[in-house]
Amino acid sequence: MSVTRIGEVFGAAAPQRENTRSQVGAQLEQVWKRTMASSAQAADVLVALVTPIAVVVLVLGLWRLSADMGWTESFFISGGLFSHWQVWIALAIALKVGGGVLAARMVPVQNAQPVAKADQRA
Repeated sequence: MSVTRIGEVFGAAAPQRENTRSQVGAQLEQVWKRTMASSAQAADVLVALVTPIAVVVLVLGLWRLSADMGWTESFFISGGLFSHWQVWIALAIALKVGGGVLAARMVPVQNAQPVAKADQRA
């Protein structure tokens, strides 16, 4: 008799587990959607900031180049990796290219239709 009762208890609990799993799944889906929306917003902010940052880095590279040529006074970083103008200019180019790639990936594809081929009459 106790075996039957345990079976009834587990049998009655089974539908509640499925209901709980669907509730957890719905909650996880909501969290996932909020996370994706906030990460998309963060990516938008990042794309908007990449160009000004790249310009500042390019200016630093040009400043270092002009300091090497004797046109300006000394550069504020006198030793190490970032004391070379090539590093600054390469970093500016990499930032701009990376920002462009990120911006291209962020654009949603809307109304994507195949391009119609021109008439080919022989």
